[in-house]
Amino acid sequence: MINKFGNFKDLKFEKFFDGEVIAKGNLIVLYPSKTIKNLYVVFKGVFKNNKLKLIEKYIENEKETIRNWSFEKQSNNHFIGNEKNVKGKIIVKIDKNHLKMRYYFKLLIWKFSINVLVNDYMFLINDNEIVNTTYVSKFGINLAKVVLLYKKKS
Repeated sequence: MINKFGNFKDLKFEKFFDGEVIAKGNLIVLYPSKTIKNLYVVFKGVFKNNKLKLIEKYIENEKETIRNWSFEKQSNNHFIGNEKNVKGKIIVKIDKNHLKMRYYFKLLIWKFSINVLVNDYMFLINDNEIVNTTYVSKFGINLAKVVLLYKKKS
C-alpha cells in the first residue's frame, strides 16, 4: 500500500530554531469581539550547552514586541522553558514530527494583567517549514487562535 502522507521527518526543536526563522500568519481574536490581526515574527536562536536561547521580534499590525525565550533540553523529546511574561515553566513535548507546548502567559488588557493558558501545536512539514496553531484561553473560554507558517532561513 502506498503511504499517502509521505515520509515525515522527526522534529528536532533545537535544530529547527538554531539560526533565523521567520513566521507569518494571523491572530484571530475571538473575545470580546472577533478581529483578525496580521502577524510577522522573526526568531533568532542559538543552541549551545543543551540550552536553546531565542530572541523573538513579534510584530502584530505594526506593533513590535521583543521577547527572550530560553529552553533547556531534558531529553530528545522534552524541553523546559521560560520567558519573563510566562508564569511558571513552559512544558515542551515532541512526538515524531509534532510538538506541543503549554504555558500560562501574562497579557496586559486595558491596563490589567491577566494570565491566559496557551496551547501551542507545531507540525514539521519539511526541513525548513513548520505549521503552527496556537489556542489562547481563560477559564475554559477560547479567547484567540493563532495560525502561522514558520520558515527556516538557509
